[in-house]
Amino acid sequence: MSTDLRVVIVGGQHVGYNAARDLSERGHDVVIIEKDPNRVAFLSEQYDATVIEGDGGRRSILEQAGLERSDVFAALTGYGAMTNIGICTMAQEIEPDIGTVARIDHGEKSEYAGLVDQVVYPEELAAHAATNEIVHVAGGGVQTIEHVTGDLTLLEITVAEDAPVAGRELQAVAFPRGAIVVAGRDSNQLPGPEMVLEPGLRYLIAVRNDISDEVVRLLRG
Repeated sequence: MSTDLRVVIVGGQHVGYNAARDLSERGHDVVIIEKDPNRVAFLSEQYDATVIEGDGGRRSILEQAGLERSDVFAALTGYGAMTNIGICTMAQEIEPDIGTVARIDHGEKSEYAGLVDQVVYPEELAAHAATNEIVHVAGGGVQTIEHVTGDLTLLEITVAEDAPVAGRELQAVAFPRGAIVVAGRDSNQLPGPEMVLEPGLRYLIAVRNDISDEVVRLLRG
């Protein structure tokens, strides 16, 4: 698979539009399929991308998108999980080697294993972002950035003034096995042995879930 991808997206509303915009800004070639004529006009005005007007659930429309020349196919409509899964299935019948991503609106992601390559649950992501902002406004000091795997989480932690690690260099801190400082969020600093954990600044830490409380105590007290 090349660095510059060719991606076909069905659904040009908020989720599809923003995904297409981000991919386009990263230099990838994006094709959007959208059946609402007014939305097609809007998408065509926003940026330089191929927009196909039509129902992405129809095989004849999908065949216009050049799936045989594409790397990934994403069904991101708001019509429900099974509609998007069905559209991805049709795309794979046309081009068996294409990667597939489907938007879901309910259930556990594991329920869709084997049906598509990946699923995305926008409502879950929005709730996750809202939770982090609530915690940030409240001065909680610890936010979950991403659940990397079932056992590993990326945390953003603000070092408290009276924390055990406050003002100390990384090389002088005994983090438990299974935790690593990834970056200084405020300083945009990559970790090194002499990086100081400054009180009031935020740090990204990859941590095994079973030791997360121990890590939080080190940075929060």
